[in-house]
Amino acid sequence: MKQFLPAFLKTAIESIVNRTRVSAFHHGRAGLRHRFNILFERLRPNAITEPQSLTGALYQRPTKDGEQLLAYLLRQPIRDVTALLASNRAHNSGLERSRNIIHSQSLVRQYCSKILIPQHEDYLHLERDDPRSRIVASFHFGDFIYGCAKLFTLGSNARSKFVLSLNNSSSACYSNLSAGFGSEAPGPETELPLLQTSTARLSELLRAGNTSILLFCDLPPGLGEGTQVRLLNRTVWFSIGPAVLAIANKVPILPLINFSNGEHNYVYLGRQIEPELIGGESLRIGARRITQELASFFERVFVSYPEQWRFVSLLERYLVKPG
Repeated sequence: MKQFLPAFLKTAIESIVNRTRVSAFHHGRAGLRHRFNILFERLRPNAITEPQSLTGALYQRPTKDGEQLLAYLLRQPIRDVTALLASNRAHNSGLERSRNIIHSQSLVRQYCSKILIPQHEDYLHLERDDPRSRIVASFHFGDFIYGCAKLFTLGSNARSKFVLSLNNSSSACYSNLSAGFGSEAPGPETELPLLQTSTARLSELLRAGNTSILLFCDLPPGLGEGTQVRLLNRTVWFSIGPAVLAIANKVPILPLINFSNGEHNYVYLGRQIEPELIGGESLRIGARRITQELASFFERVFVSYPEQWRFVSLLERYLVKPG
């Protein structure tokens, strides 16, 4: 673990500097966008899984069979998995308290000051040198609320920034963010509720230029269209929506994940992914390839800090195709 962090951040910095060139693919816009609309609309929550039941499931103790299956998936002894799940429930509860209970300004500012972005300068250069709209693809990992907010305080105020969220954030959450980040804190106007935000609206924002939209690409299957990828040497289902949205609107994806090493919270950025279809790929095949890149990016952090993933107790759901 002690050797992991320096190597991890070194790789991150090298990858952001060596980001790929501007996309050169050209396809019929109307046909591509039509196929995108069909696919991405399936990302929207449906009757298979309700957001309320998903949130409740995070705090339920798994059955013995559930723990055994998780032990099999993670290749860990049952006793370690039991301890992992207990840590995960405490982590999730702590996140809820941090955002839904108003804390003192001094406490929040102190907490936010310990959120580090080692690629701070690289991100500023990226925004300066590449004014295209982009999708920031993140995960419910670490303190994703404050970490993502910290990233969005960087850069030009002229850039429009939005978050596609599963649930509306509370007034207490915005009060804490304001206490921590001052006038640069994201407010309710940046939030796009998933249930009320259409595909056309997301495309409109991205095509306007100089816009960043934060999307979460790790929602459990049942909340929308998925695709099969490899994770932990298993075949699992991950959301294909962010990749489809990027390809259809010709905007890059910047992977982002938050994690804590016990002393500081880190915001780690991956290599920017260009929305290219390679070698005659179909939209779906190209989107699957990009989704695999996102899953591999996620896995590098997950294997070291599995208790910090919000949905680790629901990992078995990712094995089953929704529907």
